[in-house]
Amino acid sequence: MMFVQNLGLLIILLSVINISYSYPQHRVAFNTRGYIEAINKICIHWYDYHQNEISDECDIPVGGPSSKTSPANWSIGYKLSVHTEGGTLHNGPFFWWDGWVNGIYCNDIHMHLKAGGLAIKESFNLTIVYDKCFWE
Repeated sequence: MMFVQNLGLLIILLSVINISYSYPQHRVAFNTRGYIEAINKICIHWYDYHQNEISDECDIPVGGPSSKTSPANWSIGYKLSVHTEGGTLHNGPFFWWDGWVNGIYCNDIHMHLKAGGLAIKESFNLTIVYDKCFWE
């Protein structure tokens, strides 16, 4: 009986700890370039501490630099999706787990034609910096 009571108390305590912890905000920067005519939209999907996708934003400009700031307190990472004429390309998820506080996640997305223009290929490069991305 004592074991069950202690287990119940431990579960409640762990729930309170998880609820009360928050993550700092992070900046995610984008540089979409190359054959961008085929891109319909670019989305960023935000993840919580359970590694579940909780929300997304699909208003990232196609072509040129831009950035987004993670939702306050709960986001531990993100995934990008590039929606094109030929389908959707995914990059990530990428998790920071507070490892790069004040770091900028620089996502260089280069779209180009492959196989004589019959398919779209994506080159993706992620770097984490503390001052600014190379295109800024």
